Amino acid sequence: MKKTIVYFTCVFALISCAESNDTNDYKGVAEKVIEEEVLIDTVSFQYNEWYPGKKQLKKEGSFDANYLEHGKWVYYSEEGIELSMITYTHGLRQGFSIVRHENGYYRGEYDQDEMVGLWTFYNEKGEKIDEKNYDLK
Repeated sequence: MKKTIVYFTCVFALISCAESNDTNDYKGVAEKVIEEEVLIDTVSFQYNEWYPGKKQLKKEGSFDANYLEHGKWVYYSEEGIELSMITYTHGLRQGFSIVRHENGYYRGEYDQDEMVGLWTFYNEKGEKIDEKNYDLK
């Protein structure tokens, strides 16, 4: 019981210190932990979130000292398929990203949360269907 109280106290403290941004709003995470099974672990700035039942990882990544996304974040489907991989630098998307969806996937790079360079779009068969250069305006 003592460990559970300490765990929830740490989760509440972590959530209350976290800053919100447009891409991920962590408000209400503490309530989610209490209402459902414990689905979120945050240890040493590492974040892991599971689908209900804690059988499949939903997303994983890490935070910087200010609890902003930092480094590689990976999102998974309920079947365990990697849906996206996005890299962050202190809360801003930075570097290579790939996002899969039901009709295919797309990939490209970010610089300071802005799409830059050539982004390529593929259909569900993996065939290139479009390209867009975000450096050309």
